[in-house]
Amino acid sequence: MNKLIFYIVFINILISCKDKNNHEVLTPIVNTSVNDSKYSVNDFFPKGDVRRYGVFPNQKISQKKLKHILLLASSGLPITFPKGSYKTSLVLDSVANIKFIFQDVTINGAINILDGSSKIKFEGKLTILDRLFIRKSNNITFDTIILKSDTLANLYHKRNRGVSIYAGSKNISFNTLKINDTGGSEDNFYTHTAAALQIHGWNNNPEHVYIKKLEITDAGRTALYITGNGHYIGSASITNFGLGSSEKMFGLEDANLGEEKEFTGAWVNRCNNCVIDTLEINSIISKETYSLRLDEGVYHKPTFINNIHFGTKVKRLPIKDDLLTNILVKNEY
Repeated sequence: MNKLIFYIVFINILISCKDKNNHEVLTPIVNTSVNDSKYSVNDFFPKGDVRRYGVFPNQKISQKKLKHILLLASSGLPITFPKGSYKTSLVLDSVANIKFIFQDVTINGAINILDGSSKIKFEGKLTILDRLFIRKSNNITFDTIILKSDTLANLYHKRNRGVSIYAGSKNISFNTLKINDTGGSEDNFYTHTAAALQIHGWNNNPEHVYIKKLEITDAGRTALYITGNGHYIGSASITNFGLGSSEKMFGLEDANLGEEKEFTGAWVNRCNNCVIDTLEINSIISKETYSLRLDEGVYHKPTFINNIHFGTKVKRLPIKDDLLTNILVKNEY
């Protein structure tokens, strides 16, 4: 019997390792032969450059011209955004085969990727001042994404609302994801921002989210909340969390009502066949929060935190774990 149990555990570990490495994401099909003459207003700029179609950084943006650019992008033409700030949001709804090249660009609003969008690539460095939201979309790759707060430049003059990867999202890949100073005040604007990075969606949890490098600093509420299947995070660094208020905040899916108000550095819940290779949690704040929460999951689909480190003050904070947790922490350094 003991031998049988050993083999079952061993097989499941192998399956988990296989899932960890399975982060290949389908990329868009490029079509540079697209005829853009209908939307071109300045032939001085090369094909695919947004300035060719009348959208310039650091200037007022025509939403009609921006719509033209999105139409060209959905036809397979790679679209380049030159360096600068763009006072707009980008909404990708039910589109496919889009490649954006961001040359150190700031979007002053949000990026929303919605409802059946697929094979989308964000190349280069992109800073977002409001939020990144993904729902029911798949095969999306990001190079360097930075969420930061700038209340003067932000379209709503608010702090950022972080990153939400929501129900039905699959095969999402980040090379680098940095989230700084996510809001968490009593303002209704942050009603759905319970964590700086929240990966959740009851009964249709995200699958195969891959983040090579994750940095979260100064989160107004919980820093990281993760549910779902087959995720892999290479290195995760969390510094300061629970700085805001839980007033006027909705809950987190797969969490019991009220638990979202117990702010946490990293909260892993109903996460199956997932791996966090290195997790570091630091804080200069000693409020009544949890450093780590290890919630329930499917026991034969274990999740691993290979290496974990707690800063000096964080070591004083409690760790909350569920009797039915499926999470194994291998090493503390």
